[in-house]
Amino acid sequence: MPDIEVVTVGELLGVVEPLDLGSRLESAVLLQQFIGGTEVNVALTLARLGHRVGWAGAVGDDPFGRLGIRTLRGEGVDVSRVVVNGSAPTGVYFKEVLALGGLDNHPYRAGSAASLATHHDFDTDYLLSGRVLHLSGITALISTAGHECVTYLADQARRRGVHLSVDVNVRRRLLRDRDAGELLAPLVRAADTLFLSRSEAVLLLSTEEPTRLQALLRSLAATTILVHDQRGACAITEQRIDRIDARAVDVVDPTGAGDALVAGYLSGWLEDASVADCLQRAEHCAAHAVTSRGDNAVGVTRILRHISCDGEVDAR
Repeated sequence: MPDIEVVTVGELLGVVEPLDLGSRLESAVLLQQFIGGTEVNVALTLARLGHRVGWAGAVGDDPFGRLGIRTLRGEGVDVSRVVVNGSAPTGVYFKEVLALGGLDNHPYRAGSAASLATHHDFDTDYLLSGRVLHLSGITALISTAGHECVTYLADQARRRGVHLSVDVNVRRRLLRDRDAGELLAPLVRAADTLFLSRSEAVLLLSTEEPTRLQALLRSLAATTILVHDQRGACAITEQRIDRIDARAVDVVDPTGAGDALVAGYLSGWLEDASVADCLQRAEHCAAHAVTSRGDNAVGVTRILRHISCDGEVDAR
C-alpha cells in the first residue's frame, strides 16, 4: 500500500440486529450482522472517500474478528498491524433500531481482545506513520489498558508532530461513576482537531457556546474544535467560526452519524480544503450515513465523489 494518510486505532465490534426495522430482539426471527466501532467506521468511510487508511486494533480469533478483518481489507483499509488474540473474544453488541429514529444497544465487550490491548501490542512507528492519527474516548473508557494505550499514543503523536484527531465519544454506559474530565483530559489536551457533541462540550469544556470555545483554544493544543448535534455543526478556530445546518433527510439508522462527520471533515483536511468546506463535507457524510442500514456510511462515495474543494456537490 502507498504511504498511509490516516491511521485509526480502537475497538472493532461485531454488530447484530433484527433484519426488520423496528423489531425487538426478543421477538425477531431473522437477524443480520455487520461490523462497527467508532474508529472502524471512520476508517471505512475515509477509505470509501478515496483515502489511504490503516486501522489497528485487537480482535479475537473468532467469526466477528475474521469478518472485521475481511471487511476492512475488502474496502481497501490496511489491516497489516491488526492483533489477533487467540485467548479473548471480539466484542459484540446487539442493536435495535426503533421507531422515530430511536436506538437501543446491548454491548458485550468485557474481557474482549480490544479491552486487553496496550500500546506494547502495536507497532507505534506504523501507527504514527500517517499525516493523521485518529483516536476516540471510547478506547480510553473501555478499560485501564485502553486508557493507557490512547494516552501513550496521544503523547507520542504530539512528540513526533503527527496531527492528532480526537473524537471524545463519551458513553455514559462505559463511563459509569467515573469522572469524564479526568479520564479524557490527556486526549482533550493533546488533540489538534477535537470533535465533540454539544453535550460533550458542556461536560468536558463547561460550554457549548462557540465564542467561549474559541477563547478556550488559547489553553489547548487544538487548532480546531468541531461541535455537533442533530441540528448541525460548528467548526471553531482562532480566526473564525463556521456553522452549517443539518439537512432534512429520511433517517433509517442514526448509528455512526458522528463517525461519518469526523471522516468527512478529515477528508477535506487531507485535501487542504478550507475549514468551511471541510465542514460542508462533514455534514454531507453525516447526512448520508443515517439514510442506510448499518454502522458505517456504506455507499458514501455515490454522493460524495463529486464534492469539490469549493463545496459544490453533484449528487448524481
